[in-house]
Amino acid sequence: MAMLLGTRKNYNIANALLKKGFEERQSSHQYLVLFVDGKKTSISTFVSHGKKEIGDGLMHKMAKQLSLPHEQFCELVDCTMSGQDLRDFYLEKGIVRL
Repeated sequence: MAMLLGTRKNYNIANALLKKGFEERQSSHQYLVLFVDGKKTSISTFVSHGKKEIGDGLMHKMAKQLSLPHEQFCELVDCTMSGQDLRDFYLEKGIVRL
């Protein structure tokens, strides 16, 4: 059974990601792309403009898009994981290469 993540405000998720190295690209939703050392990576996700609360189902999808375990996605959003921790995680797993 999937771990319950609870809900988070969409703007809190977007702000947390923007502080950790993601940059916004325009689309019908907020499209966030991770940059590491100034280089665009393949890591990206969408954050809805309209929906105020993002629930478990959508947060699980976002975690998967970001190649993060659900627990680490929550740490990232709740700011207990730093941008440097995120960068190190992706480099160690070979998800991002410099």
